[in-house]
Amino acid sequence: MNDLKNTYAVVDLETTNSNWHDNGRIIQFGCALIENGEITHIYDQKINPKVPIPNRITALTGLSDEDVKDSPTFEEVAPDIFKLLKNRVFIAHNVNFDLTFLNREFKRIGMNQLNVKAIDTVELSQILFPTISSYKLQDLTRYLSIVHKNPHSANSDAHVTAELFLVILKRVQQLPLDTLRLLAKFGKNTLRETDLVFKTVLEEREKNARTEVLPAYLYERGGLILRKKDFHVSEQIDHSTKYPQSKEAKKKLLDGILDYRVNQSNLMDNIYKTSQHRDKYKKWNLIEAPTGAGKTLGYLLPLSYLINSDQKLVIATTTKVLQQQIVEQSIPLLNQVTGNNYHAEIVKSSYNFIDLDRFSEALDNYRLHSHTAILKMKIIVWLTMTTTGDLSELHLTNYSSPLFSIIRHRGEPKENSIYSNDDFWLYQQNRYLESKILVTNQSFLARHLDSQFWGGNSYLVIDEANHFAGSLRDASSPTIDFLKLNEYVKKISDILYQNRVTLRYAFTEVTTQLWNYQDLQTMETHFQAVDELMERIEYNIFGNYIRNKVRFKDRQEFVSILDSSNEFGKDNDKLAELLSDLIVELSLISNRVETLFDQYNFQKNFISVELSKVISNLTIENAKLRTVLKNLDELLQALKSPDNKFGLQLEMRDYYDPKTLKISWRQYDIRDLIADTTDRFSQIFAIGAAITIQKDFSHFILDTQLNQNQINQMVILPDMNSISKNSKIYLPANLPDIQSLNSEEYFDMVTGYIVDVLDNLNHQTMILFNSLNTLAKVYERLMETDVKEKWEILAQGVTGSNEKIKKRFAIGRRSVLLGANSFWEGVDFPKKVLEILIVTRIPFESPEQPDVKIKQDILKQQDLNVFKVDSLPNAILQLRQGLGRLIRTPNDRGVILLLDNRILTKNYGKTILDSLPKGLPVINEDMDSIKKDINDFLN
Repeated sequence: MNDLKNTYAVVDLETTNSNWHDNGRIIQFGCALIENGEITHIYDQKINPKVPIPNRITALTGLSDEDVKDSPTFEEVAPDIFKLLKNRVFIAHNVNFDLTFLNREFKRIGMNQLNVKAIDTVELSQILFPTISSYKLQDLTRYLSIVHKNPHSANSDAHVTAELFLVILKRVQQLPLDTLRLLAKFGKNTLRETDLVFKTVLEEREKNARTEVLPAYLYERGGLILRKKDFHVSEQIDHSTKYPQSKEAKKKLLDGILDYRVNQSNLMDNIYKTSQHRDKYKKWNLIEAPTGAGKTLGYLLPLSYLINSDQKLVIATTTKVLQQQIVEQSIPLLNQVTGNNYHAEIVKSSYNFIDLDRFSEALDNYRLHSHTAILKMKIIVWLTMTTTGDLSELHLTNYSSPLFSIIRHRGEPKENSIYSNDDFWLYQQNRYLESKILVTNQSFLARHLDSQFWGGNSYLVIDEANHFAGSLRDASSPTIDFLKLNEYVKKISDILYQNRVTLRYAFTEVTTQLWNYQDLQTMETHFQAVDELMERIEYNIFGNYIRNKVRFKDRQEFVSILDSSNEFGKDNDKLAELLSDLIVELSLISNRVETLFDQYNFQKNFISVELSKVISNLTIENAKLRTVLKNLDELLQALKSPDNKFGLQLEMRDYYDPKTLKISWRQYDIRDLIADTTDRFSQIFAIGAAITIQKDFSHFILDTQLNQNQINQMVILPDMNSISKNSKIYLPANLPDIQSLNSEEYFDMVTGYIVDVLDNLNHQTMILFNSLNTLAKVYERLMETDVKEKWEILAQGVTGSNEKIKKRFAIGRRSVLLGANSFWEGVDFPKKVLEILIVTRIPFESPEQPDVKIKQDILKQQDLNVFKVDSLPNAILQLRQGLGRLIRTPNDRGVILLLDNRILTKNYGKTILDSLPKGLPVINEDMDSIKKDINDFLN
């Protein structure tokens, strides 16, 4: 019997509560019937639940107690619903909710439960549309251009789910046969009978028994269907055109595309002239370009006339969101303006790309749980779509699945493998080398300054330059957790010992003899050496730097010692010697595991599922070990440089157990990295919207440890957006002193003001926090209020990736975004997407953060006033960046609600206010007056 010829019942329920156990009852039953590939009937039945409908459910569904009071009860309609569904395949978007809820209701009234085949469209969508960032029904229908008139109405939801299923079915029928076979093979791990879709279509296709020809853009390799890719970058650039020097020439170039802006024009001219008259030593150009000055095109356009294969343009930013913005918005705009076709690549490490050899092995040999199988199916389909192999295209909120540890690329060349000609990392490296514009992360640039990707004599633009010093310090600040290191080594030892028979059987007959019965014994000597060395290192560090620094009464607590005075490792040659020996022993173990993995890939005659699991587990642990090895090497190098200024945090979970030791260090001295960066590029433009404090670059120069001899020019472009006219700052009267509140009181206070704003003002709102912990606590409280029924609440680190929630906020009509860190800057929301910004507190860095404390301790040693030269300037810059989220063009209007009255009550408040745009109104009134004024101002 062919299940696809049967009728399908696509069901959606609206309920008083999503939890059946918590008095949840059905208030609406919607069903769409699909017969022979067409939607034939739509059923809509309102149901009287005999319990009150909560206000939040009414707000969501539009159904109130009044709407259903004359409707039949579930007992009255249940027989008809059962009859409608009993001989049909049941489909729902999240089938485990709808079918389970319905069956519990049948059981409650004493009826039999439905025993039918069931298919989940959420899981099917995840597999067949692998690059979508959200699988909510509304988002899927928008993505697939399915008209969805009444979201959260059961009949409308059932109807569009039926349309979605038909789109999915068509997509499955169009898949290459080999891809479909793999999906049918792994489909048994899907929810209920969701795999029916793959199995039935496969049966139909194979029954036709004719040879299927792949489309021209696809090809088969090793059982996988891959998309063809062009290893070369294609650019069409007219090199005969010249930079538009005059105002008229720029206006002509921008005509019909962008408005001419004086600020942007001045920035373009400055960069073009500076690049034409370069100083061999003075390479740094510090430029503050206010928000809305169009700084990205301001540097892209002039430099696009100067770059070539060797002299590239490298742009270093702080966040993935900003990198995507440059590549997906700014480069196309540059091409539109110039009529050229420039190509830009985002440069990242091999770790971001899939290794086809490893994935192919993992398909059959790495089995963990159903979630891993769904990931495999998702990737199988994605491989027919991707030309980059960049795993971030999957838009997962969590890449921590062990599968990713196995299939990530390690950067090694592929020479004799089945996929050597298809290798994504080789392809990516080629594109990096050929591209004239490269975008990367500031920390990545710092770690890979010697890479050939950057060209020989290139221009460097450091965008959001106020973060560059921090990025360089981050790149030089690793952590070593001895307890975890011990776990990794022990795990490798255990795997090798417990599977010694399997390994011996698999590899002793191999002619290369890369593993035999003696190898385990040899490895054991290395494991013993590592144990001894780690114990000696732990006791050396404990005895010299911890034992006498923890008071007796504190020895039952978690130990944390900060050393900012460079005492660690000083006159301790023994520690350096022990660390060096440990690095050697760990390297021998790690290299041996790599050799074993290579041998496994090379030898196909003795492969078994058991062996594959062994190799997979070894690979996971070895990847962790290699990270620690790199960090140990950096620590050793730091200890060998006596003039190196760095701070150290020593932690122990248990004072009486040195094995719980953890070392984290914060590099303060970045002069060498600054010098290396200066040597590497022909010109450097450090650009940002907030670099100066009261029009002075001193803080930036001190923070980046720049030498005056390295600086060519310092430029401040005037603000042309009239921020003082188009924006206001409000401080509610009677705000409590936030330093007098405990955590719970503070979370409640912030939540109360947010709810007040969202209940009374209908404007897209972003709320900025200093800490993700506070953000999460406030989000929890907001989700307990009715606000969540009226607004879509997006929260960084909670409801999805930064990129995902930024996109959702940009297309939202009633969205509120809770953000920290990267959302303070570098995020553009055009027109009226963002009008209200709530700043929960003046963004001072927490002095309790180890990296902040270490930096400030080192500044103190230099007899500097830490608050004046570090804490206050950083808070001012962050606040200015936040203000910049609101006013992007001269026509934008926006307001800030600041929930921190220290700006008025503390002496430093005047310094902060004086650093903000001149004439910006600061209004301190009661909330009713503030809400009225905001409405009048924005409307």
